[in-house]
Amino acid sequence: MKTVRIQAEGYGANCWVLIDEECGDYVLIDPSATGEAFLDFIEKRGLKKEGLKYILLTHGHFDHITGADEIRDITGAPLAVHEGDSDCLYDPDKNAYKYFFREDLILRPADIILHDGDVLTLGKNEIKVVHTPGHTLGSVCYFTEDIIYTGDTLFDRSIGRTDLYGGSQATLEESLRKLVSLEKDYTIYPGHGSVSTISKQIKFNPYLYGGNL
Repeated sequence: MKTVRIQAEGYGANCWVLIDEECGDYVLIDPSATGEAFLDFIEKRGLKKEGLKYILLTHGHFDHITGADEIRDITGAPLAVHEGDSDCLYDPDKNAYKYFFREDLILRPADIILHDGDVLTLGKNEIKVVHTPGHTLGSVCYFTEDIIYTGDTLFDRSIGRTDLYGGSQATLEESLRKLVSLEKDYTIYPGHGSVSTISKQIKFNPYLYGGNL
């Protein structure tokens, strides 16, 4: 699979697209891009609207979901979120939009409710759902063979905040222990910032090294 980022305006959240180059199908993780940006992206890549198999959320904060309904309308693809964040889509207090902008962001409910250990398929590839709460109640990471899409659980040299609804520093630390204890050195594609690896984070991330966990 190939992973490409759609340039999303406004909040600096990464919108990742996983493309199975063999069959031409793809998955979108965290629809922060507008419908216009999405259409421009798939046109340039030669992808078809009906090739989008899933829209996957790493969590339910506003900056990761703003394009969800628009892209669903364009493609007909189902949107999936962990059960712990399912109500973030239509609750502006829980998706934090009201906290920052004093306005409501209300989207349609998810089409698929995910649980820890669920496995989705893209062509011959598997995408495993791993519940990693702490940033939010329903934060997840998506595992493929070589990559983890970490959302706002783990960034390059930082971690997600825990002061919004559903956040817990202690819970996030438990989730981070799960990631740093992996035997394989996965590449991480985070919800903000640049791509890195688990080994680099263990070495350089101040929240992970020096016994901070």
